[in-house]
Amino acid sequence: MARPTKTEVLVSVLGNDLTLAAELAGELWDAGVKAEFLVHKRRTKHFEYAKESRIPWMVLVYEQEVKEEGVVQLKDLEANIDIKTPRTGFVEELRKRLYP
Repeated sequence: MARPTKTEVLVSVLGNDLTLAAELAGELWDAGVKAEFLVHKRRTKHFEYAKESRIPWMVLVYEQEVKEEGVVQLKDLEANIDIKTPRTGFVEELRKRLYP
């Protein structure tokens, strides 16, 4: 069955930071990754959207975590695996996993 979207990654910003969401998605686009972003405070909204669209990967961005620790979370929705990775290297990490 075909997926409803060609999107490979959903950049999920849990909060209000639209600028950060666009910046992270832009980095993925520049690297040739098909990505879109969603900014919403409710975590369930992000997961429902990814599930409905059958998007295989998420970049979960908790505003405090990025500001304080400099990390984002990669989530493989099919394998249900979470990977914390530095915000600065998330594109390379994701590309390794998308295109092994």
